[in-house]
Amino acid sequence: MQMNETQPAILPDDLIPPAIEELFGYPKFLEGMRAFLPEPLFNKILQEKDEVRSVDDFQTKIILRVMKLIEKSSITQLTVSGLEQLDPQQQYLFISNHRDIVLDSAFLNTTLFEHGFRTSQIAIGDNLMKHRISELIFRINKSFVVKRSGSPIELYRYAVLLAEHIRRQIIEKIDSVWIAQREGRAKDGDDRTQTGLLKMLSLGNEGNLKSHFQSLNMVPVAISYEFDPCDLLKTQEFLDKNANPAYKKDFREDVQHMILGLKGEKGRVHFHFGKPLQEELDVFDTLPNAKRQLEVLATLIDQSIHRHYQLHAANEVAYNLLHNTHDYSAQYAPEAIAELTAYFENKSRQLQNDPEGLGRDYLLRMYANPLINQRAEGIQI
Repeated sequence: MQMNETQPAILPDDLIPPAIEELFGYPKFLEGMRAFLPEPLFNKILQEKDEVRSVDDFQTKIILRVMKLIEKSSITQLTVSGLEQLDPQQQYLFISNHRDIVLDSAFLNTTLFEHGFRTSQIAIGDNLMKHRISELIFRINKSFVVKRSGSPIELYRYAVLLAEHIRRQIIEKIDSVWIAQREGRAKDGDDRTQTGLLKMLSLGNEGNLKSHFQSLNMVPVAISYEFDPCDLLKTQEFLDKNANPAYKKDFREDVQHMILGLKGEKGRVHFHFGKPLQEELDVFDTLPNAKRQLEVLATLIDQSIHRHYQLHAANEVAYNLLHNTHDYSAQYAPEAIAELTAYFENKSRQLQNDPEGLGRDYLLRMYANPLINQRAEGIQI
């Protein structure tokens, strides 16, 4: 089965059966499923895999069941807010903060599906397509590629195609689309929209930027995890890069992050869907140029994500430890503060090559930054 790599596109339904046959033909994939899933679920998926004839079949018969297992085993409570502001018959461009390689988009789609919305197409970096098994899983699950490697002219041409693909899904009412607000995860917890992403989305625009972005029905989505299962790995990566600027995480490390993200304890998880950005973009009329318009749009997205990020005691205890204050101590029992303090100190002791304590501060900032951003927005905590 050949896949077109010259343009962003999800896998059409007629290619789903051969893709499923190929995927389940890999012994390593079956071994991984058997190790990850309870035996009854593993057997049920094997029994029904030949009934998967479309993307919708794959998502309902396989992905949804796996996601419910992950929710039950690693999440204390999964909640959602803001969907009442959206129309299930409309298509949107969901732009969210990015914490987990797989789960951000996967749980967003699960949430949409369970509330009567169609699932969205998913923008996936080409770094996650380097292994055939992962490529097949993402492709079958309604994903399209965002290229990050190639010559400048190749990347530009592909970016134009990418922008056209995303806009066509929305304008022609085909599908909603999810894309992260930045390339890669915000590993330090500081959620910021890259203007380069917004510039890509503006490529091929024939009118003014205001009408172009209004036509995309952009919805900021704030994704909040009480605990990040990959916090130690992200911190160690920071230290490794600090010691060796040439260090670059390879695909095997990406897989390690993905597996730990799936299995690790996440505590409470919340998705907030913001109001579609429409009249807010009237401010474009007062701005001098496209560069400034993109900067303001990034700020609007950031403000929505920061304001609706759901904070927990871990964020506030991390802030107090980072700044050596007691600003939020009165809100919690001493035992709860002691438990969280021990959590951070235990993680810090596991770091390698951190004689100056840079890793400890980075770990604390990872949890404190969402609170710091709310304070900067003037939100009363």
